Amino acid sequence: MKKILLVTALLVTSYNVFAFATQGVWRWRKDDGSETSATWKAAQNTPITIYSTDSVIRLRIELYANTSLGGTLDNAYFQDSSNEPGSGWNTIFLEANESAFVLAGTSPFITDLESTTHQLSGQSVPPYTFVPGHEIVSTDSLPKAELNNGEVTEYEYAIKPSSNIKPGVTYYFRVFAANYDFNYIYPSLTTADILPVNISAFNVAPSKNSVSITWTTATETNNSHFDIERSTDGKTYSKIATVQGNGTTSLSHTYQTYDNKPLNGTNFYHIKQVDADGKFQVSDVRFVKMTLQNYILNVYPNPTHGDITFNLNNYNGTSVTATLQNTSGKTVHQEMIQLNGAASYKLNLQSKLVPGIYFLQLKGDALSESIKVVIQ
Repeated sequence: MKKILLVTALLVTSYNVFAFATQGVWRWRKDDGSETSATWKAAQNTPITIYSTDSVIRLRIELYANTSLGGTLDNAYFQDSSNEPGSGWNTIFLEANESAFVLAGTSPFITDLESTTHQLSGQSVPPYTFVPGHEIVSTDSLPKAELNNGEVTEYEYAIKPSSNIKPGVTYYFRVFAANYDFNYIYPSLTTADILPVNISAFNVAPSKNSVSITWTTATETNNSHFDIERSTDGKTYSKIATVQGNGTTSLSHTYQTYDNKPLNGTNFYHIKQVDADGKFQVSDVRFVKMTLQNYILNVYPNPTHGDITFNLNNYNGTSVTATLQNTSGKTVHQEMIQLNGAASYKLNLQSKLVPGIYFLQLKGDALSESIKVVIQ
């Protein structure tokens, strides 16, 4: 009976701000790829269950014109509603008000107001013409856009739970700018009955040549530890640090650790929270761009009678390509060198070099350094 009353209430309170536009099909996806490559979490018009309170998810929604005149989408907001008694629609902003979700703010994979392509299988009879919509990451309302007769568009919202999220609750979503069919099935998701660790804040920031990583938990249940993992492409991660958790607590705790060997360029981070029984959940992604230009490349002895030995300080990559060229720009030697933490590395020259001036260049992940070498 409770769910029947909820559906009735939703239908009654669906305010037709723009009667010319109808909210259509929808689909949930992960925030793990671009506008076209992100992984779908479920089939079209299929609710999902979430088990983490800090992961960014994306909801793609179709909007289509339903009149011969069309109209202008303007000042339309994205809203959520729970199935708790007396609940209403709450607008989703960057900062939580009464809403259970907030806009993600940032994403390593999509940019705010980025154009969308046709991804959903919705309006096809009569044939509709697709017009690009937008990815919404930090903009509160839909950008002003024309939607003419016979046109359909798609908007995708990147959101994450706010501090108002509750376990075991179903949440519904709508664009406050549309008409809704009588039997319309609203986008929805349900939170798990137990949300073991609630990470309420997660930030990364440069700290000289290191990266400061901080996060705060609102509550913890059976929390063993956190593994902090880093990636250079946002896809493949490796552990860089482990921080012990606080078991079970209803108190807020703030944690901090450092990545003392970040890579030049963009560093992606997420937190893998591990329970005492080995179960785990992974946070959403934060990223920071580091510019580490204080590399120190030395060759010794220089001048040299044949062997070329070098060391490279302040570089945290795993390998470099070493290229030796003469003054005419001709490559006389090239090899890939795996960096294993040694104090110095010697080029594996296959033949004796003719005396003269050469240039040794090292290239790696966001690394390009060169030095003059004199062969006597």
